[in-house]
Amino acid sequence: MTRMAEGIARRGRLVLMVQILLAVPLALGLWAGIGREAALGALGGGAIAMILMGMLRWTMQRATVLAVEAPKDSLNLMYAGAALRFIALILLFAVALGGLKLSPAPTVGGFVLAMLGGAIASRGGKDSGRPASKTDLTLD
Repeated sequence: MTRMAEGIARRGRLVLMVQILLAVPLALGLWAGIGREAALGALGGGAIAMILMGMLRWTMQRATVLAVEAPKDSLNLMYAGAALRFIALILLFAVALGGLKLSPAPTVGGFVLAMLGGAIASRGGKDSGRPASKTDLTLD
């Protein structure tokens, strides 16, 4: 695994922890304030966000490894990953709202909160694994 792929894995773990730390307290608060159905919806929405983040992490790690040897394949993988995440988003919400009959507002709220928290957690930082320069592509 390249240094950049390791950095993506570390950043992915951070984002997952932030998403858990946002979704669980939201669900507990909704359980105390509104009831069990709202709490389950918030957990479902948070779980959808975490699944999509896991898919993104896997795609980014694979694309980073491919980028050195086959840049075109790396780009194709990124496009395919985006399409698969979009399809997964639709299917997961269909299962959550249609199949499991989770409450819509808490489900969407849990999803949005977890996605926002993950987006904020993924920004910046020095531990991204990104090379210092465009010519520093050391494959440790």
